[in-house]
Amino acid sequence: MIRLLVAFALLGLFLLPAAAESTMAVPLSPVPFALNVPADMAEHLSTATPTGPFADETVKAGATASTLLMYQPENGEKTILLAAYWFPEAKFDAAQKPDEPPPFGKAVIRENGMVLSIAGPHDTIFEPDTPDGQNVITSQSIIYEPGSYTPLK
Repeated sequence: MIRLLVAFALLGLFLLPAAAESTMAVPLSPVPFALNVPADMAEHLSTATPTGPFADETVKAGATASTLLMYQPENGEKTILLAAYWFPEAKFDAAQKPDEPPPFGKAVIRENGMVLSIAGPHDTIFEPDTPDGQNVITSQSIIYEPGSYTPLK
């Protein structure tokens, strides 16, 4: 009987979902969402306010909020991992040009007349076989998935 209980307990451990891995929500404020990332990756992330001509273009296009998610590698300076934008849906759609790349990233969530769009890396910005390269590769698999975001109230 004890062997059977131990066997079921071990089986339960193997069947736990991979989502049981520790994650952290990184707020993208003033964009009203948080990005859920593996906890060990979260320690490398911080946010910054976009500045300069492109930030001005974002405002002119109608974004109500934008933020940069910065990545601090083990060695070197912080770099932009992604830009997040919060647009009224009509303004986001009007900014799209059929023969050009999307100027404000990909629409990830559309709700209540608003769009969360993300512009992030399409290739690793670090050597792929390094911890930093692996973090960027991991980010590529989650940043365009609606389920990776939690609304902030």
